Amino acid sequence: MAERFPESLVGAIIAFEGVEGSITAMNGPTGCKYYPASLSEAVTRRGGFNPMLHDSLFYLGQSRVPCTYMDSSDYVAGARERMRALWDDSRRRRPSLLALINSPGASLIGEMLSFEGEAPPTVTMESPPPSASFSFGYGTAMVSVLEGLAPSPASPREMAVNLLGVSVADLGWEDSIADLRRLLALCGVEVLCAPGAGWSPGDVQRSAEAALNVAVHDERAAMAAEWYRRNLDIPYLRPPGGAPLGFEALEGWLQDVCQELGADPAPALGRIAACRRRAHREISRLDQYAGLPRGCSFSLEGRPSLVWPALRTLHAYLGMVPVAVNMTEDGPCAADVESYLISIGCADAGTSLLDCPADVVLADGNTVAGALGRGLSDCGVELDHPPLYSVRIREDPLLGLGGTLRLIERSLQGLKR
Repeated sequence: MAERFPESLVGAIIAFEGVEGSITAMNGPTGCKYYPASLSEAVTRRGGFNPMLHDSLFYLGQSRVPCTYMDSSDYVAGARERMRALWDDSRRRRPSLLALINSPGASLIGEMLSFEGEAPPTVTMESPPPSASFSFGYGTAMVSVLEGLAPSPASPREMAVNLLGVSVADLGWEDSIADLRRLLALCGVEVLCAPGAGWSPGDVQRSAEAALNVAVHDERAAMAAEWYRRNLDIPYLRPPGGAPLGFEALEGWLQDVCQELGADPAPALGRIAACRRRAHREISRLDQYAGLPRGCSFSLEGRPSLVWPALRTLHAYLGMVPVAVNMTEDGPCAADVESYLISIGCADAGTSLLDCPADVVLADGNTVAGALGRGLSDCGVELDHPPLYSVRIREDPLLGLGGTLRLIERSLQGLKR
């Protein structure tokens, strides 16, 4: 199943692209550039999609990830002059950060990415992680950004946190950050920034003032968290419930943060309790009307930090039964998922989503579309890019209180058909 999911090179590029106003310039062939550039265009909405606006030699009609377009002769003679021209073109555009990265093939021939001359803040990745997960490439690039911009040690602000592990490739990343920011603000906790998701070089410097780094997606947070701990002495909190999705996981996540900081979680918990009552009314009405959702089946696929809270919400809260649960990579929550499935007698729920009928299928948009197209389900809920619908105007968070209500509402809505 791993071939369906982005790997480390895409993860590294997305980490660099997560810096607001940055340019990620690649030394490599067209095939290594095209799809990461398309993903960056789709998830950040920067620069538009008009090819005439991006007709320079290095962009191929795309607004993101300019490239040298190495060909077969360059692997023998090298592409140093092309890379120098790309570097000159990129620095003239005055990005907030210039990230230079070799493709795996370019790294094998020893292409160097250092140049002389005035340039904006620059970070390089001369050898991207080979054959690793998206999260590993993302984490490695995040450390490169932190090392390159080197935030100075600062006195911690008592009630200030950074949210680690969010990327611009996460579905609804801006809305999820806004949702979590509002909940934490009710507790008197300030979010300085979400490293890797729309932060600027100024945010990199301000992130050193945090009293605590908090994991949102722990498989993508660990490497940056260790850098902060080692270089800036900022402690790291990894809530054991996974990402803040679902009432139980969200409440636990908030309580853990507040306990660590000495803040009062009551105002945020009160807001969540009010939404719990609303959800309970709808679930009770649907149960009386049609005997749903108890006993309905679901299939679930995603990174462990998403699968773990979603699994508990669907099974323990809604009373649904898992028939297929797949994790797209390794992570600290993977063992919790496996233990939970064994405890509820569903240890054999490792079947592929694309081979298993279910009342509700939850996965990335492509997988959901594949399951619906095969007639395996009539209801799909996206948990990751790409979305089923490309036009999104109103807020639609994946995480937080809004994300919890979204997960419950869309699952129930599909069952009601």
